[in-house]
Amino acid sequence: MDGRTHTVSVPVSPSGELAVTGFEVDDAVPAGRSEKRLVSVTGLRALTAQGAELPVPVPDQVRWQAVTTVTEAGEERPGETPQEVNGSGAAPAFRYGTGAVLADQAYSGGPVGTLRITAARASAPALKAVASDAYLTYAGAEPGQEVDLTLAGHTVRVTLVASVRQLPTTGPGATAGARDLTESSTKPGGSLLLDFRAVSEVLAHRTGATLPPTEWWLSTAPGEGPKVAAALRELPGTDPAQVLVRDETAREMADDPLGAGPQSALLAVAASAAALAAVGTAVGLVGSRRERSAEFAVLRALGASRRRLARTMAAEQGALIALALLIGLALGAVLTRAVVPLVVLTGQAARPVPDVVVLLPAGQVAVLLASVAALPLLVVAAMALRRTEPAVSLRQGDN
Repeated sequence: MDGRTHTVSVPVSPSGELAVTGFEVDDAVPAGRSEKRLVSVTGLRALTAQGAELPVPVPDQVRWQAVTTVTEAGEERPGETPQEVNGSGAAPAFRYGTGAVLADQAYSGGPVGTLRITAARASAPALKAVASDAYLTYAGAEPGQEVDLTLAGHTVRVTLVASVRQLPTTGPGATAGARDLTESSTKPGGSLLLDFRAVSEVLAHRTGATLPPTEWWLSTAPGEGPKVAAALRELPGTDPAQVLVRDETAREMADDPLGAGPQSALLAVAASAAALAAVGTAVGLVGSRRERSAEFAVLRALGASRRRLARTMAAEQGALIALALLIGLALGAVLTRAVVPLVVLTGQAARPVPDVVVLLPAGQVAVLLASVAALPLLVVAAMALRRTEPAVSLRQGDN
């Protein structure tokens, strides 16, 4: 505070729309007597990455306000009320009194005075949130209800506008890349989704309240996702495993939805069921043919041709085989859709979100049905082509 003009630079790394919301000037409280000081901010400009200086547009309608505080031993108390010299436009200026401390209190780490100049802001809109079902159960709340949250050490009121089963990157089913972001994401109390800009608007009215983000969700142009992910993974200090791509995660889940154990078990069950179905149907056809051998012998003796009897047998047994295949297909589809989602779990032994999609490829299903029907059809063909004497069958029937 020497009465001269000083240039202050603040490095900003993120790109995008940024806004200056205020300034803070800190200095030790003078010893002995209070001082009157004038702080004026002028020449606000931005320096681009190419080295060009651009003036920061400040509408004349912008209003500035100021307060002073004194911080001592970790406790903050209000200071003297600043006097407005220029409270609008691009050059805010305020005069304030520093206050004073006794000479023996002027030591390193003693009281610090702060002048805080902030842009007057409209009232922040009410916060709205989407809650997971687990949060509603944990908090005993329901959509439409207002709840109090603690954000950045401040209590804010939030209206629950909707509910979902689960929010991405939260809960026990969260992906491995997000498990280290916050400890709260794995707690059973559920989670809330709020708009970060709206939260920042609310916290901007609270002195010293800041809420840094712990993860970013990015959208890219169609087909640019892999390129953007590769560029992010090459940034210094970035763990490549923390950069998650939705398409990559979807491919991983689709390529290996089951572990080796469940895969082997399901394959063995499917093969055994197909074999048992084929053998059981074939045995049933043979038994049925023997039971009806006397009937076919009577028809043969009454003049029915061998070819006509063979066609009759093939039609009857084919209808039974087709009916069995249709019933088996329906039961298999129902059991598959009921069992597979129960055995597909995440690395944390939780149900995945979104839910497992069970697909039954038509080609593979057709091959399975053909393999099951092959043995019964061969048995039917063999029985239809088998030559038997009516007299022998009738004598066996009499016996």
